Amino acid sequence: MDSKIKIKMGPIEIEYEGSEAFLKEELPALLSAVSDLYKESGVTEAPTAQEPVAAPVQNSSVDASSSALQATTGSIAAQLGVKSGPDLILAAAARMTFSLGMDTFSRSQITEEMKTASAYFKKTHVNNLTKYLNQLVKDQKLLETSKNTYALSASAKSSIGARIAQ
Repeated sequence: MDSKIKIKMGPIEIEYEGSEAFLKEELPALLSAVSDLYKESGVTEAPTAQEPVAAPVQNSSVDASSSALQATTGSIAAQLGVKSGPDLILAAAARMTFSLGMDTFSRSQITEEMKTASAYFKKTHVNNLTKYLNQLVKDQKLLETSKNTYALSASAKSSIGARIAQ
């Protein structure tokens, strides 16, 4: 099955149309390369909440003019089928990334965002936050950009973006 994807980061724009297998296998590396290229380009403007979210979509393209995802952490958690603390952290990170346009977020911002998903949040999540964050970093789902500051990895962005775009 053929797929289309269009990624735009500042002045860098990439379009691909072709094998879905290629996207599944190579998209994380492609996103990482685009991210590196963007960093090397020296563009210093911060992304806004109005910038698009790039995610692979079957038989359609991701439109660069589409607005940011409008969703709560609770609704993202429902779409992702959250069952654990690490899952809820990823849902919170997805909201901050895709809805709020944040590239990085602090440990306290993650905690506050998790608490907004009252149907999923448990007090034990805060007690185990260090363990959960460390595991997500080891699993390469989160990147620790500086002490107690995190970002979704390129592969997690593409995976979660695809899941919540459906």
